[in-house]
Amino acid sequence: MLKSLADNKWLRQLAVIVGYAVAYELIRPYSDAIWAVTAGLRLGCLLLLPYRYWPAMVVGELIPLTHDNYLCLSQFGPAWVVINSVPPILLAMPIVWWGRRELSLFPSKRLVKVNALLACIVLVSAVWTIVNVIALMSIVEPSTVANPYHFHKLQTVQLFLGKYAGILTLVPIALAIKLHKPAPWRVYATNWAKSRLTLETAVLLLPTLAVLVWMNHRASADAQQVIRMAMFLPVAWLTMKHGWRAAAVGTAAVMVCIFISMESRPDALDIAGAQAFITFSATCLFVLGARITAQNATEEQERLDAKAAVKLAQQGLYLCEIRMRQTAQALEQVGGTLQLTHTRLLNRFKHMLPMGEGQTYYKQAAATQSQVYRLAESMHPTAWRERGLPAALRETIARTLDEAGLAYRFELKGRGLSQLSLGVHAAIYRLACEAVVYICEQQAWSTVSISLRGGLTHGQRWAVLRVEGLANHDGINDPVYKKYESQQLASKLGANGLGISAMRDHVRLYDGELHVRTSQDKLQITALMQDANKKLRESPVATPAAYIR
Repeated sequence: MLKSLADNKWLRQLAVIVGYAVAYELIRPYSDAIWAVTAGLRLGCLLLLPYRYWPAMVVGELIPLTHDNYLCLSQFGPAWVVINSVPPILLAMPIVWWGRRELSLFPSKRLVKVNALLACIVLVSAVWTIVNVIALMSIVEPSTVANPYHFHKLQTVQLFLGKYAGILTLVPIALAIKLHKPAPWRVYATNWAKSRLTLETAVLLLPTLAVLVWMNHRASADAQQVIRMAMFLPVAWLTMKHGWRAAAVGTAAVMVCIFISMESRPDALDIAGAQAFITFSATCLFVLGARITAQNATEEQERLDAKAAVKLAQQGLYLCEIRMRQTAQALEQVGGTLQLTHTRLLNRFKHMLPMGEGQTYYKQAAATQSQVYRLAESMHPTAWRERGLPAALRETIARTLDEAGLAYRFELKGRGLSQLSLGVHAAIYRLACEAVVYICEQQAWSTVSISLRGGLTHGQRWAVLRVEGLANHDGINDPVYKKYESQQLASKLGANGLGISAMRDHVRLYDGELHVRTSQDKLQITALMQDANKKLRESPVATPAAYIR
């Protein structure tokens, strides 16, 4: 039932008429020449609602406008009543349509062109001011009036600034609602209550304005000008932090505090000066907030692009590991096939070959099988494939260092290493191999030790890898032997011989850091790596400073 009522287009048109008329009547008592807040309602509705509801808004404004103007017929004359009864929202519709169509006011659903918006605000304010001036000049008062009305030229400026100020009071807030991502009202209210802007507005802006309003009521005319200037300071601070949405909320609050207590006098130069300062400050803060928001969006987009690039690099490294694992398995199968084929051939022709030559062929076949196995092990160790990362660090590196005549120790600490992603496991193993090769290149050591520790901090899993080389006290430090051994180690461990800077870059791909500590009898490389395998959050796409979103 309710859904069928909501889908009825005529009922929706009626709802727009009633809603607009009620909103207009509620705020009209607070609207005057120096602060035409009804102008903000008109333009805000034109920007928020689609074209199909524009005729309904004309009707919604025409009903209360005609009624209120008719009550002033005997006071201002029929010409004023007729001119003033033309709905101002009707006069603004061509300008808003032109701004949307020709100036690309809304390039997308959640993007507003600031220059086009300001142009529409100025043009609409100017048109409404011209109509009001014509209406005021057509006033015909009864001859019995003691002090007849006289139009002052300064009123033109006051009317324009008043409508401009009224628009800046409501339109930015309307845009903030329009550009917000669609969500249920409960979610929207929860996000609004938890936002930093809401907290700082309630804690800083509103108490400051309350104190300044209290001081303004008790201050002299000269002091009031300074107090009005001071009201914009917390708004400027919020704008610098949060962008144009803070400027929208802050300037609206400041204008309410100032104009509610300001007396409207047609020929008062000080009132016009205050209007000019307020509108100029509000415009500057809005434009500044738009630029700051655009810069923040650009920085956020650059940060996300960097994260995406890092993520892509991590995925590339892991894909390389998968290919190396597949290649290692294929090599092992090829090696087994070669050994079986050689054995069958030699067994078939062993009676045709001399005894010594047959043994030579057997040795060559075994050497080929050993070389294929070592190549497969250097690409992706069997212990890693079958028993995981700790087994590879404990067995594969130990066997390689033992063949080089070095003692080796491995220690596993902490918890949660098995819950790290496979990409982080691969990065840890490759870094351990590169660190071992680098340490062995620097000096002849007696012992190499590796320590791996895992943990969880604030929901972020991490691992710390420490590779140490302990000094050789035998006094043997032959550079030729050392260079040869380091080359052999790099070949057996599948390392590329990376330096410290290259290893540090490798660690930073996983949001980590690498530190090197050197002493007389020890060289220590420590690396922290984090598992950043999380889904990147969506963020607004960076936009030029001439747009807001």
